[in-house]
Amino acid sequence: MVNPSYFTSAPVTQEIHQNELNFHLYMYQWVEGSAQVNEKQVVNIAHPTGFGAIYANDWTMYDGPGPNANLVARAQGVHTGSDMNLGDSWLVCLNIVFVDQRFRGSTLKVVGNYGGLPVDEWAIVGGTGEFGFAHGVGTFRKYKEMGNGNMREFNIRVRCPTLQIPPVPTPPNDKEGPLGGKGGEAFDILGHPQRLESVTIRSGDIIDSLAFSYIDQAGKKQTAGPWGGNGGLEETITFAPTETLKKVFGVVGTIGGHTVVTSLTFVTNIKIYPTFGKGTGGTTFSIPEKNASVVGFFGRAGSYVDAIGVYIAN
Repeated sequence: MVNPSYFTSAPVTQEIHQNELNFHLYMYQWVEGSAQVNEKQVVNIAHPTGFGAIYANDWTMYDGPGPNANLVARAQGVHTGSDMNLGDSWLVCLNIVFVDQRFRGSTLKVVGNYGGLPVDEWAIVGGTGEFGFAHGVGTFRKYKEMGNGNMREFNIRVRCPTLQIPPVPTPPNDKEGPLGGKGGEAFDILGHPQRLESVTIRSGDIIDSLAFSYIDQAGKKQTAGPWGGNGGLEETITFAPTETLKKVFGVVGTIGGHTVVTSLTFVTNIKIYPTFGKGTGGTTFSIPEKNASVVGFFGRAGSYVDAIGVYIAN
């Protein structure tokens, strides 16, 4: 039978491997009437077991049970009473939407039941972003009752496929820059970067240092840097598998008579990351000028990052 114009199929020729990912989170459920309410009844059925009642939920998920825990994700979806006879059984269909910097923009798709058992299991039936094609199981138990809510411990074990694509010869990368001052020493990398994996910045008032990791022409992970000094605070951006760096915005200014890079902002095909450095005064720039993906960096550095340039891939 001839395929229609809107459909194509092809065999998978790449070698497929899987990464196993494990998360240990604590989920807060605050019912109506509490100050932190994060679920809302949308259908109220007068049935003794709650059968047919429907709630919309935006439960919060943290990396620990204490007051200083960090928000990692939100469990957004619905749960409905699903047992006509015994009660205390709820069918759940939701997205776990990650909001922390490491996994922001990625989601896990979850279906399952809870209620009536010491430990419930939810099926991880898919995902997006870094969790594309995910499958696995989440175990779910009540950890603590809190008046108008509950804290539940949630352990997720999920597997995601990775494609091992054979390396192919590629032409040398184009370069743009460097932009900034002429102080410090030149820094650069050997070989041809093919994909940028992460960027680590130390910054305060200015950009103190730069480091990054990338996949080279042979498909191997390489690291470069840090180039610059030890001042400022260190932060790392790790890009999702489908995320590419499209633009670097920056400011070049004069500090103590030296021209240095005073701020950097990274823009990908998915999001705009918070700006590093204060960038007070000075001259703004953006690279690359053409529509391309940034796959590496070079430039000049001493006590600070004096100048920065980019490797690009069309």
